[in-house]
Amino acid sequence: MYMNATPAGSLGSASPLPINNSIDRRGENRRPVQAKATLVVLDCPLAETSYDVVTRDLSLSGLSFLLREALTIGQNCRIDLQTPGGVTSHLCEVIRARVLSLGRHEIAVQFRGKP
Repeated sequence: MYMNATPAGSLGSASPLPINNSIDRRGENRRPVQAKATLVVLDCPLAETSYDVVTRDLSLSGLSFLLREALTIGQNCRIDLQTPGGVTSHLCEVIRARVLSLGRHEIAVQFRGKP
């Protein structure tokens, strides 16, 4: 039987858990990997535009790369990674985009499945 920790209608007196801001969650299981890939934009004004990129880092859930064009958060794309076993494709969504110096953008995408 499931029991609620606070009575209905009560705000409770439990204090929130402390937040440890010193942990970079993006760094977990993320490895610096430079691999060639092809990025294909799937929506918005740049639909079907492709770019040759080199990854900066890679994790099980996504990767990041540099690009001269700006992409927007939430934009959908496909990334074709060149691996020793052949080309691996992933559908992905832009989750981080920031401007760097010299007109370059750091883009991070999260994998959303296979095409």
